[in-house]
Amino acid sequence: MVLVKHNTRLGIITTGKSYLDVRQALEELGIDQELCDRVGIRVLKVGMSWPLEPVSVHDFAEGLDEILVVEEKRSVIEDQLTGQLYNWPVDRRPVVVGEFDEQGRSLLPNLSELTPAMIARVIAKRLAPFYSSPQIEARLQFLSDKEQALQAPLFNTQRTPHFCSGCPHNTSTRVPEGSRALAGIGCHYTTIWMDRETDTFTQMGGEGVTWIGQAPFTETPHVFQNLGDGTYFHSGHLALRAAVASKVNITYKILYNDAVAMTGGQPIDGVLRVDQLSR
Repeated sequence: MVLVKHNTRLGIITTGKSYLDVRQALEELGIDQELCDRVGIRVLKVGMSWPLEPVSVHDFAEGLDEILVVEEKRSVIEDQLTGQLYNWPVDRRPVVVGEFDEQGRSLLPNLSELTPAMIARVIAKRLAPFYSSPQIEARLQFLSDKEQALQAPLFNTQRTPHFCSGCPHNTSTRVPEGSRALAGIGCHYTTIWMDRETDTFTQMGGEGVTWIGQAPFTETPHVFQNLGDGTYFHSGHLALRAAVASKVNITYKILYNDAVAMTGGQPIDGVLRVDQLSR
């Protein structure tokens, strides 16, 4: 237990990383030990969040008007705390807030990590009914300005994904004038935003199957389908067999590079020669 004095009104219970964030938040607001004593703030650092030890919690809660629970993700401490204080007399039981305030509105979100700035705003909000100062208001404005500056984009340059230098896809994914191609799940998916007359994509092993459904309802006589040898070995050959069985007019362009390039260039799981591909 730290920052403890008598005649306090607001208690803060926290643990782990959130404790350090609370200390930094208080520092950001300019609230030091002396001001905590004068205003009426006490902080309890919990060493083990589950199960929550009740004796120290009851001692800490005695005399408080409100307890703010600061913890990330699930409300582990908050849920136990409300249970432990449930049978306290109403006139002695402090209000407990954390993930939500007493009106059920979101206070400290559980979707991601908490930052000292987020915690500082909540502490200032809970203090506001009985204490505020120009210094705290100035610090809050500083934090808001700082966050806006950090969120502003430093560069407007867009780096559109493209094939690696020297990759055969740079040329193999081009199609003759008047033709069009279909993409899949491999690196050749990026041809969708290139000027290469390539449309649609599918899951691994579904390359070309989309054309089986489209072919009877279009005047396009033929399409190309890009496919890597890694995907072919994994499940792409099933799509190729389905296209043959359906007798659709499609040409598979299989990139043979002996690697699963889209996930880091690992070797394919087995032996696959060019003559085996062409059978």
